[in-house]
Amino acid sequence: MRRPARFAAVVACGVTLVGCAGGVPRNTAGQVTAPASIDAFQITVGDCTGPMKEGDVSSLQVVPCEQAHNFEAYAVTNLAGSSFPGETEVTKQADKFCSAEFRTFVGLATKDSKFDMFFLYPTESSWAGGDREVLCLAGSTKGGVKGSLKGLAK
Repeated sequence: MRRPARFAAVVACGVTLVGCAGGVPRNTAGQVTAPASIDAFQITVGDCTGPMKEGDVSSLQVVPCEQAHNFEAYAVTNLAGSSFPGETEVTKQADKFCSAEFRTFVGLATKDSKFDMFFLYPTESSWAGGDREVLCLAGSTKGGVKGSLKGLAK
């Protein structure tokens, strides 16, 4: 199980993602070539997604980035530690990492950008299974994003 959080200004909205299996059509460069429903653990940096739903969801929709989408995965890290530090600490570390990477990727701080930052992070139960990954996404809850947000400085 992974839990995403979206930050707009200082307001956080948490939701839970639960995965299910599904293949991802990719070209030799690793880019998604057709829309697909995938397990939350299958999304990788460079993938573009449909909307993120609040509450439990069974999968994520990935689409080719040149098609209209909501979010683009732009950075990933693994948190350290053998015991789960608590959701507050996990989201604090994820927010710090994703905010710094957002500035590098988009070209502006999150507070100055028209785009939203969202991240997937481990829950206590997924941590027990070895999940330490934080995956950062940038985009718009309204959708309509086309192409990559890299260096747009908007």
